[in-house]
Amino acid sequence: MTTSSLREALTNESGVRSFIVAHDDAIAFEHYREDVTPESLENINSVTKTIVALAVGAALREGALPPLDTPAARLVPPMCDTALDHRVQRITLRHLLTMTSGFEWDQRTIDDCVLGSCERFSDDESRLRFILSRPFASEPGTRFQYDSHAVQLLSLALESATGRTLADYARDTLFAPLGIEASEWISDEDGHTFGGRGLLLRARDMISLGLLMMHRGAWRGARIVDEAFIDDAMSVQSDGGPPMDAHYGYLCWIDPRYVFAAGHGGQFIFIAQRERIVAATTCDSGDAHRNMRDLFERHVLDMA
Repeated sequence: MTTSSLREALTNESGVRSFIVAHDDAIAFEHYREDVTPESLENINSVTKTIVALAVGAALREGALPPLDTPAARLVPPMCDTALDHRVQRITLRHLLTMTSGFEWDQRTIDDCVLGSCERFSDDESRLRFILSRPFASEPGTRFQYDSHAVQLLSLALESATGRTLADYARDTLFAPLGIEASEWISDEDGHTFGGRGLLLRARDMISLGLLMMHRGAWRGARIVDEAFIDDAMSVQSDGGPPMDAHYGYLCWIDPRYVFAAGHGGQFIFIAQRERIVAATTCDSGDAHRNMRDLFERHVLDMA
């Protein structure tokens, strides 16, 4: 594949911190802004969600998690509180993976309550109670509604099932086999790993995770996630919608030509299986998400 047009295009994108392309499992293109190095840990925002899905797949393969149609309340006992909306107990692990839990979410705002303190919490209210007490917009399993808070329930379910925080479990079962040695993952007030965002990785390690998906859960001959789970994850599970205006799989987005993980501000992992291409981008520009998809399509996919 040719990369000259991509390199030229990136000169006009000052918000791009890094842009890496792998073709046939080898790095074909690598770009870093002057103030960024290959060792820089990048805040990947909601790309974190796709890593959560991979952790779920690994836990299913190990037998730590029950089947996806299991109500999450079996692993997260506070969801059984009868003072909550009765629909909370009907939310399954699959609903959380496909963003169809039914909770209401305002797409027009970036919700600072996903990380850190939040003035909407009452003095005696836990983060989990805040998440579970939100109003419902639809019945569980019926409609896509992007919801960063709901992914936290998967973090808690994984912690309950494996006896390890999401960060520790991902480090041992995903990152270590892939050779990912440097990462940071933010936790909440009670020590639970954030699921909606909060993970920092090197751009090259984002490529490794994309390659794991492209190879349907296998890495250099070792099986990490079952093929069937990856196939389902990278297939349309719902019509999707904002903020990426694409179909949705298991905590990742589906375009007719590629699958992608997306984070606010232009953080992406792109997986194009037919072309055997994986790309990763990190940015610090609030409106970069449309530019990055366009750059990938015009200067990577169309040039393959």
